[in-house]
Amino acid sequence: MFARFTNEPLARETFDEARSVLGYDPSARDDPASLASTVDVQLGLLVAGVASARVLMSTGVRIDAVAGHSVGGFAAAVVAGALDFGDALFAVGERARTMEALFPRGYGMGVLAGLRESVVREIVRASVVPGDPVYVANVNAPTQLVLAGESRALERVLDAGAAAGARKAERLDVAVPSHCPLLAPVAARLGEVLVEIEIDDPAITYVGSIGARVIRDARTLRDDLAGGVAHEVRWHDASTLLVELGATCLIETVPGHVLTDLAQAAFPNVRAVAFEDAGTSTVVTLARRA
Repeated sequence: MFARFTNEPLARETFDEARSVLGYDPSARDDPASLASTVDVQLGLLVAGVASARVLMSTGVRIDAVAGHSVGGFAAAVVAGALDFGDALFAVGERARTMEALFPRGYGMGVLAGLRESVVREIVRASVVPGDPVYVANVNAPTQLVLAGESRALERVLDAGAAAGARKAERLDVAVPSHCPLLAPVAARLGEVLVEIEIDDPAITYVGSIGARVIRDARTLRDDLAGGVAHEVRWHDASTLLVELGATCLIETVPGHVLTDLAQAAFPNVRAVAFEDAGTSTVVTLARRA
């Protein structure tokens, strides 16, 4: 995910800052073996998100609003001027280590695409038995939902979804059942970490994870960052709110373009672009035209 930043000096500064906090260069952990680690993945996503935004802002583009999917909320808080980057690295590291220790095996996540939310929830209700939990974890689009839970139960739900006509029903390469009540201990630990960290009111519009609402004060932001890990992510609602607030250009930070694809399908009148696909100059041009 870091290959995109090879020729970006400002991104290199972000990596150097991360190295001073972590004690190692995060760009050196961009291989399949390293990315099997929940810790390396989450820290990598944080670094990539902050580096993307800093490169963009260095060109003079003004960011009017931010939102983060899952751990992306920490990068969004840094960009919004509410959270120090070094503090974010520490908090995300604790978040990831606690998640990894709590669920070393036997759990995971999967995706169902092509079915309405109400249908998926009914499939989950009908397929789950006591002791083998599965939850709706992310509502990324009206017909794309991510599930989290115990592996055997997760397979039953995915099979039932496929039988119900889902165009996609498959496991994700994720070992931890994020964004469901199973992660309540992680939220509690994160709350302990964040209460010791200075958090400011966001300087720009920040759309939070819990409830997909605008967060304007530090206390609410702290609660959102801590509790979001055990709470369903309603990403479609969050992106809809951004559009309703007047966003005309949605830019996805590195890595990937999954959220861009969702935005293009949901909001055909809004420009959506993935930083990784388009490159700095194209993203800057599109942002200035918005």
